[in-house]
Amino acid sequence: MEKKYNRLFRNISRRFVLLLVSAIFFTFCQEKEKSDEANLLLLGAIVSANSGPSTVCQTNADGTVDTTMPVIKKGTFSLCRPASGAVRHYRIEGLKIIGGHTAVSLYVGLPENYSAEVNRNSSLAAGQFGMNFYSGSGTGGFVPGYAYANFGPSESNIKNLTSNGNSTAPPAPTVAGTSLINFIEQEIDLCFDLTATSPPRLTVWVTGKNTANCKTRTNLTTGNALLNEVTWTGGDPALATGFSFIGLSANSGISFSKVVTSTQLAVP
Repeated sequence: MEKKYNRLFRNISRRFVLLLVSAIFFTFCQEKEKSDEANLLLLGAIVSANSGPSTVCQTNADGTVDTTMPVIKKGTFSLCRPASGAVRHYRIEGLKIIGGHTAVSLYVGLPENYSAEVNRNSSLAAGQFGMNFYSGSGTGGFVPGYAYANFGPSESNIKNLTSNGNSTAPPAPTVAGTSLINFIEQEIDLCFDLTATSPPRLTVWVTGKNTANCKTRTNLTTGNALLNEVTWTGGDPALATGFSFIGLSANSGISFSKVVTSTQLAVP
């Protein structure tokens, strides 16, 4: 009798072990399937992010055109523009740069397939324009963050938006004065006019500075501008006919919501 019970107990134990092993294996397979699905979804998201468009265009009811970037990445990318007419007013919204030696540039009047890497000391050809934002660097001597505009190849046509009166920039890495724009600790909206005259008039505004509001065109005047440059240097040409770009020097540390282009000047 005792042997009979022992055999019965062993049979029950074996069946229980088999059921337990089967359950564990089934659970493992389910978890592995879920893990594989999660990995595929993650891979799909990565592929989608890398294969999607670098920029997205949207035309607004007022005729302005937005350029947005689904993923911030290093490179130089063409800005969207209205279907007809030359762009005369630019606005970058929500710009913030963190981390050292990082730059964002808005280029105007460049060839259609321009792709040069963004560099703080990049030179431009005659008639080409750049609006630049540099986060500063502690390498090779401290350089504070500041914004500056340059027109053409001449060093004397570099204008700093700094407290020294926006004068000609001294040789790098020295920067005279302190920045009038704090795009490192907070987000800013900056906008500017570029006219068709020879040389072009550059007028720059920043929301919150001198009561300016870049999103309200009628609020913008030469009186509340941070910079109103009309002379540059003698003999400078008009703005070159070409395309506009945004250049980013890094894959991280840069954020902005959009760049808006318009054929209408804020100050005619």
